[in-house]
Amino acid sequence: MKVSIIGLGSRGKNYGTHLSKMQDVQIVAVCDKYRNKVDIVGKMWGVAENMRFTDENEFFALGKVADVMVIATQDRDHYSHSKKALELGYNLLVEKPLSPIIEECLELEKLARVKGLKVLVCHVLRYAPYYRKIKEIIASGILGEVKEIRHSENISYWHYTHSYVRGNWRREDTTSPLLLAKCCHDADLLYWFTGSKCKSLSSYGSQSYFNHANAPEGAAQNCFDCKLRTTCLFEAEYQYCGRKTLIGRTKPKFPWGTYAFCQSADKKDILAALKTGERGKEFARCVFHCDNNVVDRQTVMMEMQNGIICTLTVDAFNDKNHRHTEIRGSKGMLIADDSHSVLTLKLFDKAAKRITVNPLAVLKGHYGGDQGIVKAVYNILNVDGDYPGYTWIKDTVESHRIVAAAELSRAKNGEKVDMQTIPDII
Repeated sequence: MKVSIIGLGSRGKNYGTHLSKMQDVQIVAVCDKYRNKVDIVGKMWGVAENMRFTDENEFFALGKVADVMVIATQDRDHYSHSKKALELGYNLLVEKPLSPIIEECLELEKLARVKGLKVLVCHVLRYAPYYRKIKEIIASGILGEVKEIRHSENISYWHYTHSYVRGNWRREDTTSPLLLAKCCHDADLLYWFTGSKCKSLSSYGSQSYFNHANAPEGAAQNCFDCKLRTTCLFEAEYQYCGRKTLIGRTKPKFPWGTYAFCQSADKKDILAALKTGERGKEFARCVFHCDNNVVDRQTVMMEMQNGIICTLTVDAFNDKNHRHTEIRGSKGMLIADDSHSVLTLKLFDKAAKRITVNPLAVLKGHYGGDQGIVKAVYNILNVDGDYPGYTWIKDTVESHRIVAAAELSRAKNGEKVDMQTIPDII
């Protein structure tokens, strides 16, 4: 199976690395606007020098040179890149979200359907053994009739400030709302768990903390110029390199985030990039003096067509990244927290039962979901069979519709939105 990849940030590099390790898979062309990223992965994956591009027009001018294209560019680019690739005849693996504009999502779904091409969207949690076990338990009927699901996406403060205050996904007008950029995974899980589309919803959210009004007195625009830097939770050197103390240096909070602005793991190079690099200086800005406008907390309350009530909550005020899920049925409840590999099943009038999912899978990217979706791409192109639970574009459109409705409700201060008003697949 031959593969082309456009977009070599953390997601594109991750999928490409998994693909490059598979037998019978060859990555034949790559494209990213940053030359150093192209050359690093090109050498790593054995891509010929004349097939490494920094100009997307030249990349697409190649025509169809592979069986599948991985599209892992920025949110607002997914639509145009996917459309070009489909018109060339490519099967696709597209990083989520498809597009913040629901009409563009529907156009891509129709184009793929008309051309008979296969498109998977990277809602990778469906492929994780942890979440597949939850789906299996629900489907078994042991919980009785499912009545309510409470699901929360807890973003660590250091991940949130990196990606949604200083980083690529900080502005709704140039990327996507937080609910789409971070939580279309979660909306997709709720659709998958319930087996039902959403009937109506209401949503509330705001940019409550990471704004100018909450800047401490005396806070500078840049971390390296700030008199508060030795105590600030969000200070750039502390985030990416650790902090000097009287007894040594603390561990960094977000060491792998440096890939966004520096291709070296050396602390001197990282600090130099933060202080003087065109890209790196963006990640040294004070988190209270950036141009971000995405929410830092949001709640969506949904009634599904089959009567199940779902609550989806996301916020930035956590020490660690984790998702917490409670599924309540007529015969008992299931409690899941993906910070560990154990599910707790509590059936009425019975002792709680602990169900352990392969702990090694929990430690892998997206709890094993990244590896799972890469295998899925290979399967659908090379192995005959039916693949229930795969994230086909026609199925993942529903998560984007839910987000579109939630953003409409949030803009109207929580007004109820009927999903019939949101465009759907025809």
